[in-house]
Amino acid sequence: MLGYLSGEFDILRAKDLRKLDEMIQKNRERGNEYFAVAIYSRELCEELGMDTPLKSAKDRAQIMEQISGVDFTFIIDDLEEKSIIEKATETFKDFKRTPKEQKTTKKYKTVYVPGTYDLFHAGHLENLMEANKIGEKVIAGVKADELVKKQKGDYPKISAEERMEILRHFKFIDNVYQFYTRDLHVAAGWVESKYGSKPAVVCGADLEKDYKSVEGLDIVYTDRDAKKMKERSTSTYKKKLKLRQIEIPDEEKKEHHFTGNINMALPMFIDEIISVERTSEEKKELDISSKELKNKEEHMLI
Repeated sequence: MLGYLSGEFDILRAKDLRKLDEMIQKNRERGNEYFAVAIYSRELCEELGMDTPLKSAKDRAQIMEQISGVDFTFIIDDLEEKSIIEKATETFKDFKRTPKEQKTTKKYKTVYVPGTYDLFHAGHLENLMEANKIGEKVIAGVKADELVKKQKGDYPKISAEERMEILRHFKFIDNVYQFYTRDLHVAAGWVESKYGSKPAVVCGADLEKDYKSVEGLDIVYTDRDAKKMKERSTSTYKKKLKLRQIEIPDEEKKEHHFTGNINMALPMFIDEIISVERTSEEKKELDISSKELKNKEEHMLI
């Protein structure tokens, strides 16, 4: 009934998300209804000899929970099977009891959300989710590599093509396009030609100075906490990578398979999880059966 995947999920890479797609599809093929992602805590990463994550476990969990096909996430402190099962059970209970979001009429038909989206982080996620609250269709605009170089003096760590593929994996993003200009009128006009209506432009409040002279467009600025921005921003993460002398491998290089994101040793399926949709008596006994976790090799997807 439940399939899961465990890993660090710190720096999102397209190859890892493609592997996740494969696992989610195979999980459905087995007849399992739900799919979860178990996120390694910072302490577990260090215990396993991995690089200390750039992002907090909470931020990594929030990001992965918004990936298409992922029903819920939970944070793990060890790789003990019993501990993982208990944590999955507890989180599954909360997931099933959470009311589904009601569909509401949104203010704008289309919203355009431009950004670099390099080393995707929780600030990017919050901005995009705010856009989703007010727009029926969310169109993400990814800055071309050359545009980033011209604007910031350096190329992004991850190519535009890969950044676009990563964004397409999010549940609430309807489409992603590459943009070669910072001119909001040109970009908005291009989106209008695709969707038939002029979009509202959604940006973080930190960009208000940049666009204060722009007229004729509906620009919505989302709140950006200055303290949080210092802690979780692409520039902060780049500095940390530089200090640790960590290079981001080219996505296309043959020697790059994973970034430590996906654990390749744990069984991927919990074959029976008692649904909270059963009788009230059974609900009290909500548990995940570990009996089905035999024949681990048969259950491996990687």
